[in-house]
Amino acid sequence: MILKAILLFCTAFIVTCISMPSIIKVASKRSLFDEPKEARKIHTRDISNLGGIGIFLGFFFCVLLFQVICDSRELGSLAAASVLLFFIAFRDDLVPSSPHSRLLFQFIIAAIIVFVGQVHFVHIPIFEANTLLKEVINIVFSFIFIVGFINAFNFIDGIDGLAGSLGLFCTLIFASLFLWMGDYSYGMTALAMSGATLGFLIFNFGEAKIFMGDMGSMLIGVFLAIFGIRFANGPVVLEDWLTIAYPGSVILAILIVPLMDLITVVSIRLYFRQSPFIADKRHLHHRLLGLGWNHAGICLFEVSFNAIVVMICLALQKTNAGIWPCLSTIALAILVEVLFIFLYMKKQHKNSLL
Repeated sequence: MILKAILLFCTAFIVTCISMPSIIKVASKRSLFDEPKEARKIHTRDISNLGGIGIFLGFFFCVLLFQVICDSRELGSLAAASVLLFFIAFRDDLVPSSPHSRLLFQFIIAAIIVFVGQVHFVHIPIFEANTLLKEVINIVFSFIFIVGFINAFNFIDGIDGLAGSLGLFCTLIFASLFLWMGDYSYGMTALAMSGATLGFLIFNFGEAKIFMGDMGSMLIGVFLAIFGIRFANGPVVLEDWLTIAYPGSVILAILIVPLMDLITVVSIRLYFRQSPFIADKRHLHHRLLGLGWNHAGICLFEVSFNAIVVMICLALQKTNAGIWPCLSTIALAILVEVLFIFLYMKKQHKNSLL
């Protein structure tokens, strides 16, 4: 099993690495660039945003070669939905569509996952078990979670290396937990995604040669959302060295960085009576750039913060109530967001006085 896991990870990594230079070359010849015309754009030169093609190729070549998704209806429906998502995002990378049109397609993709694959939350502790109302709430919340996290992960793809670094971290954590718990299909799928993401990251970290675009960010986002649902529905694990008594709190900790950015940005937009779909520079990585941080430093900080939150959440799993791991995660997220909003506003005020 260990040998297969290593081969699977390396295969996804190698295929993505091999495909990326060709994608960059074709994009250059066809002038398929993400041009820095909008004010919110960070880069100053034309760069292709078709890196998601390489992630897609590396990932699907790997899971099909090793027959990871062949015996699972859940993963099969997820693969079908992600193929549809890929082509929708591909079109959007070439010819941007309206946010409402994109949201509609995302709900269609979520419907395939929830109703065909039967992938949805089953343990939301709101209503008594075995009631129709609880099932409806579970399905509705699953729709919101899937669509919301697809967009949350898309939101953080704003600087070189950030989405790739967080995607790599989250998929490796999920792969480790799934394999440790004996859920090999999901563990191998997460490992394939991490290998493909690392293959892309080599060309995106530092001075980016290519961006993942909506294709890459939405593909990784939808798989992370499903990994989260699968893990939340998983069994309670009570081991001496690692206890997972509250799986829902663990997925909150693993996915906290994109979620806290989404909630903060949308809340600010709504506060100023703006559309939640409007593009701006209110993301955490934009504020850190405004404070003088470089891209590599921001990536290191956000991944390190994510790792610290996960470790604290796991350490609190042995408490008598699941509220403590959740509260610690939410409190740390609020602390970081408020701290850097305050520091950014302070610097902006200081600059205005000069």
